[in-house]
Amino acid sequence: MAEDSALRRIPSVERILSSAAFAPLVDELGRERVKDAVVVHLDRLRGARAEYDEGAAVAAVRAASAASTSSTLQRVINGTGVIIHTNLGRSPIDAALWQRASEVVTGYANLELDLDSGERGARDEHLSALCRTLFGCEAAILTNNNAGGTLLLLAAVAAKREVLVSRGELVEIGGAFRVPDVIQQGGAKLREVGTTNRTRAKDYADAVTKKCAAILRVHRSNFEIVGFTESPSIEELVVVARVKKVPLLYDEGSGRVVDLAPYGFARAETIRELIAKGVDAVTCSTDKLIGATQGGLILGRADLVARCRKHPLLRALRAGKESYAVVGETLRALATGKHEEQIPIYRMLSTSFDALRARAAELTRGTNAKIVASDCALGGGTTPAETIPSIAIEVPGNASALYDAFLCQRIAGRIIDDRFTIEVRTLLDEDLPRVTAALRGAAAG
Repeated sequence: MAEDSALRRIPSVERILSSAAFAPLVDELGRERVKDAVVVHLDRLRGARAEYDEGAAVAAVRAASAASTSSTLQRVINGTGVIIHTNLGRSPIDAALWQRASEVVTGYANLELDLDSGERGARDEHLSALCRTLFGCEAAILTNNNAGGTLLLLAAVAAKREVLVSRGELVEIGGAFRVPDVIQQGGAKLREVGTTNRTRAKDYADAVTKKCAAILRVHRSNFEIVGFTESPSIEELVVVARVKKVPLLYDEGSGRVVDLAPYGFARAETIRELIAKGVDAVTCSTDKLIGATQGGLILGRADLVARCRKHPLLRALRAGKESYAVVGETLRALATGKHEEQIPIYRMLSTSFDALRARAAELTRGTNAKIVASDCALGGGTTPAETIPSIAIEVPGNASALYDAFLCQRIAGRIIDDRFTIEVRTLLDEDLPRVTAALRGAAAG
């Protein structure tokens, strides 16, 4: 009977909504949304035969309303030692670069308006001049991502015909997406050449028939084949493509604009060098080594890009003004040689060892955390077998418990040999106060 008395003391929904305690919530979230949350809360009380408490009700309704009206996407600090971290959104965007891009994004823009003629324009022309300057290509198109760019290129160039790909390049990229599936969804027919570990230029030449539409080279994202291996050079493939009169396409993937050798990675051909050597069309991501937001570029011969522009798939795969604005500003930073100043991933790569150690000393001052040597990966499948020396902060204690505790503060670290560490190279300047507070909190705990 005490339980029945508790149920009778629960106020009506209308009385609760009209109370002074709920007035701020109703004003902030709207009466109907708050009403729905109140009904759910009261049903729970009745089910538990519990007393109604106004303060607890306000807190419960606010929490429920916040959960139902908020995105789960949140800012996270990257202390993992992976610069281009796919799970953390790949490349961060510099605040000043974002501000310049926002001048276009926050208002109307001439996305499809020719300001000279006053007639309708083409959105894919906005980056053409910039891409010609940076990559040496004849034409360019921006798509929603690299897989979309590769899909569109194959659909435009090789629909219902064969595309030659080495067996050693039939890779699976993130999220279980596989190159063979992308080729087939583009309407082309995959024809494998060579073997997993050894493919020669002659294998491509021997496989070209009247059914063949193109040769496709694919960057081996996230892995390397070592040992008894062989793969033809770009120059050799260009010769085959010219003799057989088929285009050479390259799913380069990573967006290598800058030579990474000065940062401690192995030398590899840049996109500009690939095009200069005779590759007819290159596709790449814009959120990996280019350092912009998600997108894909198709770069190459004007006639091949024109076929992509005319294909119906472009409508489904095209990018919006936000992507054009951010990618455009990022490409401009690369074209003007200001990437180490304006693109965070290159600022991280160019930070000296002494500067990293000084940053670590500042972060650990007044704590029992230790400064240790570490290795930092570029990530994003760009240089799968390579790392560069770096500096990390080791936090004493149970590694798993510390990992969870820091992640609750939206700081992602890593565990190496049962030691929890925070990598210093991947921290942004604006992250440092929160990391300092978390380290001091761990020491106090």
